[in-house]
Amino acid sequence: MKQQFSRVLFCVFACMYFLLSCKKETQPKCSPLKATYTTTNEILNPPPMLQQRITGIGHSTHLGESKFVAISTVNLTTPPPFKLGGTATFYAADGDAFYTVFTGTSSPNSDGTSNVVINHDISGGTGRFKHATGKFTANRIADPKNPLVSLTFEGYICY
Repeated sequence: MKQQFSRVLFCVFACMYFLLSCKKETQPKCSPLKATYTTTNEILNPPPMLQQRITGIGHSTHLGESKFVAISTVNLTTPPPFKLGGTATFYAADGDAFYTVFTGTSSPNSDGTSNVVINHDISGGTGRFKHATGKFTANRIADPKNPLVSLTFEGYICY
Protein backbone atom coordinates (compact mmCIF):
# COMPACT_ATOMS: atom_id res chain seq x y z
CA MET A 1 0.00 0.00 0.00
CA LYS A 2 2.83 2.36 0.92
CA GLN A 3 4.64 1.50 -2.31
CA GLN A 4 1.50 2.07 -4.39
CA PHE A 5 0.91 5.45 -2.70
CA SER A 6 4.53 6.43 -3.47
CA ARG A 7 4.04 5.56 -7.16
CA VAL A 8 0.83 7.58 -7.36
CA LEU A 9 2.50 10.52 -5.63
CA PHE A 10 5.46 10.25 -8.01
CA CYS A 11 3.10 10.26 -11.03
CA VAL A 12 1.23 13.31 -9.69
CA PHE A 13 4.47 15.25 -9.22
CA ALA A 14 5.78 14.14 -12.62
CA CYS A 15 2.56 15.34 -14.30
CA MET A 16 2.69 18.66 -12.44
CA TYR A 17 6.33 19.17 -13.45
CA PHE A 18 5.48 18.39 -17.08
CA LEU A 19 2.53 20.79 -17.14
CA LEU A 20 4.44 23.60 -15.45
CA SER A 21 7.41 23.21 -17.77
CA CYS A 22 5.28 23.52 -20.90
CA LYS A 23 5.81 26.93 -22.42
CA LYS A 24 2.68 28.93 -22.97
CA GLU A 25 2.49 30.36 -26.46
CA THR A 26 1.60 34.00 -26.40
CA GLN A 27 -0.40 35.68 -29.10
CA PRO A 28 1.46 38.45 -30.89
CA LYS A 29 0.50 41.97 -29.91
CA CYS A 30 -0.79 44.15 -32.75
CA SER A 31 -0.18 47.89 -32.71
CA PRO A 32 -0.57 50.81 -35.09
CA LEU A 33 2.37 51.40 -37.42
CA LYS A 34 3.06 54.92 -38.69
CA ALA A 35 6.13 56.24 -40.44
CA THR A 36 7.54 59.11 -42.46
CA TYR A 37 10.61 58.69 -44.65
CA THR A 38 12.58 60.75 -47.14
CA THR A 39 13.44 58.56 -50.10
CA THR A 40 15.85 58.44 -53.01
CA ASN A 41 15.54 56.25 -56.10
CA GLU A 42 18.17 54.50 -58.17
CA ILE A 43 17.14 53.06 -61.54
CA LEU A 44 18.28 49.45 -61.89
CA ASN A 45 16.52 48.64 -65.19
CA PRO A 46 14.96 51.12 -67.65
CA PRO A 47 11.34 51.10 -68.90
CA PRO A 48 9.13 49.47 -69.98
CA MET A 49 9.60 47.27 -66.86
CA LEU A 50 11.14 50.01 -64.73
CA GLN A 51 13.04 48.54 -61.78
CA GLN A 52 14.26 50.83 -58.98
CA ARG A 53 16.05 50.59 -55.65
CA ILE A 54 14.27 52.93 -53.24
CA THR A 55 16.07 53.88 -50.04
CA GLY A 56 14.27 55.69 -47.23
CA ILE A 57 15.55 57.31 -44.04
CA GLY A 58 13.17 58.54 -41.37
CA HIS A 59 11.21 57.63 -38.27
CA SER A 60 8.68 54.89 -37.56
CA THR A 61 6.74 53.67 -34.58
CA HIS A 62 8.30 50.35 -33.43
CA LEU A 63 11.51 51.10 -35.37
CA GLY A 64 12.51 54.56 -34.14
CA GLU A 65 15.07 56.28 -36.36
CA SER A 66 15.25 53.80 -39.19
CA LYS A 67 15.74 53.09 -42.85
CA PHE A 68 14.31 50.85 -45.52
CA VAL A 69 15.47 49.48 -48.85
CA ALA A 70 12.93 48.38 -51.47
CA ILE A 71 13.27 46.88 -54.93
CA SER A 72 10.26 47.95 -56.99
CA THR A 73 9.23 47.05 -60.54
CA VAL A 74 6.72 49.27 -62.37
CA ASN A 75 5.00 47.83 -65.45
CA LEU A 76 4.77 50.69 -67.97
CA THR A 77 3.48 48.48 -70.82
CA THR A 78 -0.19 48.93 -69.87
CA PRO A 79 -2.37 52.05 -69.70
CA PRO A 80 -2.31 53.96 -66.37
CA PRO A 81 -2.63 53.47 -63.50
CA PHE A 82 0.61 51.49 -63.77
CA LYS A 83 0.93 48.39 -61.59
CA LEU A 84 3.99 47.94 -59.39
CA GLY A 85 5.32 45.37 -56.95
CA GLY A 86 8.39 44.28 -55.05
CA THR A 87 9.99 43.58 -51.70
CA ALA A 88 11.34 45.76 -48.91
CA THR A 89 13.38 45.44 -45.73
CA PHE A 90 12.85 47.89 -42.86
CA TYR A 91 15.75 48.29 -40.40
CA ALA A 92 15.29 49.45 -36.79
CA ALA A 93 17.93 51.50 -35.00
CA ASP A 94 18.98 48.40 -33.00
CA GLY A 95 19.52 46.28 -36.15
CA ASP A 96 16.29 44.25 -35.98
CA ALA A 97 14.44 44.21 -39.30
CA PHE A 98 11.14 43.19 -40.86
CA TYR A 99 10.40 42.21 -44.44
CA THR A 100 7.50 43.13 -46.72
CA VAL A 101 6.07 42.15 -50.06
CA PHE A 102 4.15 44.94 -51.78
CA THR A 103 1.87 45.77 -54.68
CA GLY A 104 0.46 49.09 -55.76
CA THR A 105 -0.31 51.60 -58.46
CA SER A 106 1.27 54.70 -59.93
CA SER A 107 -1.15 57.21 -61.46
CA PRO A 108 0.42 59.96 -63.61
CA ASN A 109 -0.65 63.60 -63.09
CA SER A 110 -0.69 66.33 -65.74
CA ASP A 111 2.28 68.12 -64.07
CA GLY A 112 4.63 65.14 -64.62
CA THR A 113 4.33 63.80 -61.06
CA SER A 114 2.59 60.55 -60.11
CA ASN A 115 0.38 59.56 -57.17
CA VAL A 116 1.75 56.29 -55.83
CA VAL A 117 -0.17 54.01 -53.45
CA ILE A 118 1.62 50.91 -52.16
CA ASN A 119 0.15 48.11 -50.00
CA HIS A 120 2.70 46.21 -47.90
CA ASP A 121 2.27 42.79 -46.24
CA ILE A 122 4.76 42.15 -43.43
CA SER A 123 6.28 38.67 -43.71
CA GLY A 124 8.63 38.09 -40.77
CA GLY A 125 12.03 39.49 -39.99
CA THR A 126 14.91 39.27 -37.53
CA GLY A 127 15.18 39.75 -33.77
CA ARG A 128 11.92 40.89 -32.20
CA PHE A 129 10.31 40.87 -35.68
CA LYS A 130 11.13 37.21 -36.41
CA HIS A 131 7.44 36.21 -36.64
CA ALA A 132 6.03 39.66 -37.44
CA THR A 133 2.90 40.07 -39.54
CA GLY A 134 0.81 43.05 -40.48
CA LYS A 135 -0.21 45.40 -43.25
CA PHE A 136 0.35 49.04 -44.06
CA THR A 137 -0.19 51.45 -46.92
CA ALA A 138 2.35 53.90 -48.27
CA ASN A 139 1.40 57.11 -50.08
CA ARG A 140 3.71 59.39 -52.00
CA ILE A 141 3.93 61.85 -54.86
CA ALA A 142 6.73 60.74 -57.20
CA ASP A 143 8.45 63.56 -59.05
CA PRO A 144 11.20 62.69 -61.53
CA LYS A 145 12.58 66.27 -61.19
CA ASN A 146 13.02 65.95 -57.40
CA PRO A 147 15.29 63.15 -56.18
CA LEU A 148 14.11 63.50 -52.53
CA VAL A 149 10.53 62.45 -51.93
CA SER A 150 8.51 62.28 -48.70
CA LEU A 151 6.73 58.99 -48.05
CA THR A 152 4.22 58.18 -45.30
CA PHE A 153 3.05 54.77 -44.04
CA GLU A 154 0.04 53.84 -41.97
CA GLY A 155 -1.21 50.41 -40.86
CA TYR A 156 -0.44 47.85 -38.16
CA ILE A 157 2.23 45.37 -37.11
CA CYS A 158 1.92 42.26 -34.93
CA TYR A 159 4.93 40.77 -33.12
